[in-house]
Amino acid sequence: MLRRLLVLALLLLVSPTLLLAQDDLPDLGGREITVAVENAYPPYNFINEAGEAVGWDYNTFNDICGLINCLPVYVETAWDGMLVAVASGEFDVAADGITYTEERDESVDFSMLYQAYDETLLVRADEARFSTVEQLLALGEFVVGTQVGTTNEITAHEVFGQDNVRSYDVFGAAVEALVNGDIDAVVVDRPAAEGYIEARGDMMTLEESLSGIQGLAFAFPPGSDLVEPINAAMSALQESGRWDKIYRRWFEQSELVDLGGREITIAVENAYPPYNFVNEAGEKVGWDYDTFDEMCRRLNCVPVYVETAWDGMLIAIAAGEYDVAADGITYTEERDESVDFSMLYQAYDETLLVRTDETRFTTSAELISLDSHVVGTQVGTTNEITAHEIFGQDNVRSYDVFGAAVEALLNGDIDAVVVDRPAAEGYIAENSSLMTVEESLSGIQGLAFAFPPGSDLVEPINMAMESMIADGTWDDIYAAWFGN
Repeated sequence: MLRRLLVLALLLLVSPTLLLAQDDLPDLGGREITVAVENAYPPYNFINEAGEAVGWDYNTFNDICGLINCLPVYVETAWDGMLVAVASGEFDVAADGITYTEERDESVDFSMLYQAYDETLLVRADEARFSTVEQLLALGEFVVGTQVGTTNEITAHEVFGQDNVRSYDVFGAAVEALVNGDIDAVVVDRPAAEGYIEARGDMMTLEESLSGIQGLAFAFPPGSDLVEPINAAMSALQESGRWDKIYRRWFEQSELVDLGGREITIAVENAYPPYNFVNEAGEKVGWDYDTFDEMCRRLNCVPVYVETAWDGMLIAIAAGEYDVAADGITYTEERDESVDFSMLYQAYDETLLVRTDETRFTTSAELISLDSHVVGTQVGTTNEITAHEIFGQDNVRSYDVFGAAVEALLNGDIDAVVVDRPAAEGYIAENSSLMTVEESLSGIQGLAFAFPPGSDLVEPINMAMESMIADGTWDDIYAAWFGN
């Protein structure tokens, strides 16, 4: 059995945003910040196939406000008129891939520059008539498209002549005209061109640059008190590496395996919060669901979650009944003899979950010194092994699911539960009558996904995990379920 302990550098998987020295940053006291976005300029801001407003601007401003304690309120606004509206104070800031120019700087304030780029021509993928600007000009009759009121429009007029330029209200309309054969090319910033190629396909950019390097910035009303706080947050994000992760998420596409829409059966217990559980609304949710949904989005697979009892889950995986098990599974050498594992994705220790009104003990030694004691855990887990070793088999009561052990603890039937610390925090989030002791019952261990021996999914899943870690998506999902 292949023993793959590719331990992640980010083993604790806490968002770098949360690790920044926020005490050194301005605190806006929860202030609402209206952010003008076009929602038609991928990858900065756009509406995805699910109808959600997404993009680099959203991720970046969410993180900025997370650092300086503000609430971003995104307002969809047409580009034509956006800077005029910002100049008059209708919005607090505009985030729309805005090029800094001295002329614009006379009417609005700008943040520090955050991205350098050049302008290029976006053309159809089957374009064979030209591969340079000179060759396009030599055609005699041609039309290039762009967006009205942009620096791209200025460049298009300068390079191709106003009579050969057709300007559209939004770049999406220009791209649609290109795909339909109504125009020959689109003058656009290179990062935005790559966004359209990713979203639509069947297009490419020319290698030639139409202009020198320019810079993007956020725009503010004149004299805005937000420029300095946002600049400080931008600097903090850049220093932490988080800025680069968000950039990679939206501008760099890693080469991943395409599973061709293949269904992947995923064994989950639905009784192990926050990894997988049934919430109060009866929905099956948790870290495992969000993580595998995202991995399958990247790998082009369909996750099919199958509720399975923990007792027997790894046996079923070893027999090939499921493609993978996602249930907060601890890697051990013994288990590695019967199943394959992914790279490790989380480090943790084991602890005691107790009632908040517990006053008889605060350590395992004090618990053992009681005249009688019973600790609970789940059958067939590494927690059960730890419980037997520390407290003795006669003092351990094992349950089919951890939820039953927690219920017994709340009812006073047992004194404590031996459990992984992340899972303990999940139960505490659901019930404020619980807490953990500070003591660690074991050294640091690691979690991994389990596969049938020889599975062809191990490498694709590992690649998707690494991709998510690289662009910060992994951090975001972790923070959503495990908090700070």
